[in-house]
Amino acid sequence: MRIGRVLKLAGAVALVFAGCSPGLAAEGEGFAHPQTWLNGLLSLRVAGRPLMHGQAGLAFAWSLVAIGILAAASVLATRRLSIRPKGTQALLEMIVGQVRGLVVGVMGPRGVDFVPFIGALFIYIAVMNLLGLVPGCMSPTSNLTITAGLALVVFGVVHYYGVRERGAGYIGHFVEGVPMQFPYFLLAPLVFAVHLVGELFRPVTLALRLFGNLMAKETVLAIFIGLVAGLAHRGIFVPVQLPNMLLGVVVSVVQAAIFAMLTAVYLSGVLREEKAQE
Repeated sequence: MRIGRVLKLAGAVALVFAGCSPGLAAEGEGFAHPQTWLNGLLSLRVAGRPLMHGQAGLAFAWSLVAIGILAAASVLATRRLSIRPKGTQALLEMIVGQVRGLVVGVMGPRGVDFVPFIGALFIYIAVMNLLGLVPGCMSPTSNLTITAGLALVVFGVVHYYGVRERGAGYIGHFVEGVPMQFPYFLLAPLVFAVHLVGELFRPVTLALRLFGNLMAKETVLAIFIGLVAGLAHRGIFVPVQLPNMLLGVVVSVVQAAIFAMLTAVYLSGVLREEKAQE
């Protein structure tokens, strides 16, 4: 009897996920976008023009939701700080400590200056990744527009600090390792071009890596939820999507950590060595 009740409860949960999942698009009913709680924004118009356009607009709306969640959580979590942390404060300090250890481990002592930026990237991306596991929500990072924007921010910050650290001599960074003696210096233009192409492709690979992994997570989850819905209509209640959702949590956090770690690697490459070793 208890097993039967558990299966019925699991089936009900599965149907809720199936009905609200961001990954399932009801194409037969004319929906061109994932079913989320913010889809109504796509029909809003301002001065006769749509407020949002397509999938990118929907992803942008969910990225603002992630910002709102982080802002609210920050206010609530820092209302009653104490010298002896416990509960939420202890958890947050543990997260900050882990991020600080990651950044300093990659960049050395100089990395302490970049913990706020890289830590903010990690937490923001992790929250956006995890949103897709909530019924009726979507992961903004499953849209290439969002990941490309994040990658361009990293690209701009890296080269800003490169110029700030080295000034006009930053151009020499692109031909490091080439002896300025005949005939070796003749290779400098080729090395410069190769290095420049590599720098330009960094934001491309950053954006595609995060987008590809999150899109794959959402697609696989949608397939499993569709399977659950199909079985439920036949009276078989097996929540086969739940293990994949647990794996999705791991993937979401790991991908955010990889993005943060690569940002630290790129920044460490443009800092002056003598300053990085102080």
